[in-house]
Amino acid sequence: MLVTGGAAKFGLKCVSGQYVTVDIDQGTLRGNTNSTVSGTTYYTFLGIPYAKPPLGELRFATCPVASAIYGFRVPSVLVGAKAPQAADSWTSQRDALQFGSNCRQIRGGSEDCLFVNVFTPKLPNEDDNALLPVLFVIHGGAFIGRSGDLTPGHMMDKGLVIVSINYRLNVYGFLSLEGTNAPGNAGLKDQTLALKWVQANIAKFGGDPDNVTIVGESLFHRAISESGSALNPWAYTPGTQDYAIRLGNRLRYHTEGNQGLLYFLRNATVEAIDKAVPIILTHPEKVRYLSNPFVPSLEYPNPDEEPFLPYPPRYMESQGLFNRVPYITGSNSDEGKAFVGSDASMEESTYWETIVNDLERVVPLDLGLTKGSAESVEVANKVKEFYFGDQELSYDTKQHWIDLQTDLLITLGVQTTVRSHSSYSNSTYNYQFIYNGATHGAEYSYVFYAGSMEDGSTDAVKMATLFADMWSDFAKTGDPSLEEETEWLPVSESSFPYLQINTTLTPLYNLENDRMNFWFDIYNNYYNITSQG
Repeated sequence: MLVTGGAAKFGLKCVSGQYVTVDIDQGTLRGNTNSTVSGTTYYTFLGIPYAKPPLGELRFATCPVASAIYGFRVPSVLVGAKAPQAADSWTSQRDALQFGSNCRQIRGGSEDCLFVNVFTPKLPNEDDNALLPVLFVIHGGAFIGRSGDLTPGHMMDKGLVIVSINYRLNVYGFLSLEGTNAPGNAGLKDQTLALKWVQANIAKFGGDPDNVTIVGESLFHRAISESGSALNPWAYTPGTQDYAIRLGNRLRYHTEGNQGLLYFLRNATVEAIDKAVPIILTHPEKVRYLSNPFVPSLEYPNPDEEPFLPYPPRYMESQGLFNRVPYITGSNSDEGKAFVGSDASMEESTYWETIVNDLERVVPLDLGLTKGSAESVEVANKVKEFYFGDQELSYDTKQHWIDLQTDLLITLGVQTTVRSHSSYSNSTYNYQFIYNGATHGAEYSYVFYAGSMEDGSTDAVKMATLFADMWSDFAKTGDPSLEEETEWLPVSESSFPYLQINTTLTPLYNLENDRMNFWFDIYNNYYNITSQG
């Protein structure tokens, strides 16, 4: 066994030229050696548990925000076997060579899924023991799908440690019941616990716990949000208790009392729950941009536990109740393509007849208007007039429909967030990705691009290089790097610059200005805050 002096200091050791081991608080991990296509060597540690499996009585329970293992206090309400504790230690060496199970979702997965993955490009040594900036990646998927499984690609050439995680999704991560130890937002609290794990352990992998940048959609120092915002209509609901009751009814539970319902749901099979969840939404809810009933929500008061969301996100952002850190956020030019169905389906006349016959589907639920009310009908007509004018909704006007979905589902929330953050921080950067008609999440594949870099002239390589340079420099310095002749200005209270990202970079102002101003006026005139909790 070869052990370098500096590696021992950081708990990292080379084994047989292929495996590396790291000693963390929980025990010894064995990871693998890999390399990028450019030849950079890096080390992977996969499937590391950061909390006890939330099984049985721990289903739906809030992870404690701390544990004695990490040197933090466990709230008294969580003492005992009522919530997942930080993961147990192990005595023998633990293999960290494969990703852990995905969290339960539409296409399978497991409830035993709270794992973290670490990718580090170097073993610290006495000659170079500087800690590296950390990218903490929170996967997307609208709180119902995907996982932390990723290939870091060329980002490993940039001198960063990358961490990805799984967190509970759908009903398992976001069911809430008043007066129980399932107050909601367990999936978000999983993310917080994973961040605390990073704070306690990442130095052992050569990462700097004082320089953590979140990438995704607290304990970090910079943030990058791609194609999403807490203000998107699919990302928040005032409360999920009603949906929990509907779920119980679908599973033939009719006794009153939240504690009894929680016990019943904790003992139901995942197969029964998974089958029932998609059919508890009403038709108006489904067509008005709430695709999943179990998402982040306002939490019920609990004297023993601070809520993750004490107020609606729109209120919290307007009041500056967020971490005021350097921030990059943006969206893509054709986000809506991912949500409108296939081109073939839009060629069918019935596709458009369904929309015309239920025009109020374009009124977002988070406006808080009652369907059929004068205000809701008025908003629907204003939307049709603005996006379609005197044109009919048809295949010939599909781009207007795509633009509407782009704005409602992503861009409006992002632009509202941009303005909120810029009111409290002078380091908020906005972008729009337009390459090849970029749809939802298209930039992600370039941030973690793993293809060949040999032909540096290809557009894909240009995109990968641009994102890798900008995102890695932002993680290191808080200032995204650019070509010398291009200036990416931060947003201010009175000026709204953004960077248009294509094969070239173009600084512009006032992203989709007319479309955003239309929606700002709608929310100013019609938003019903009392409906948001």
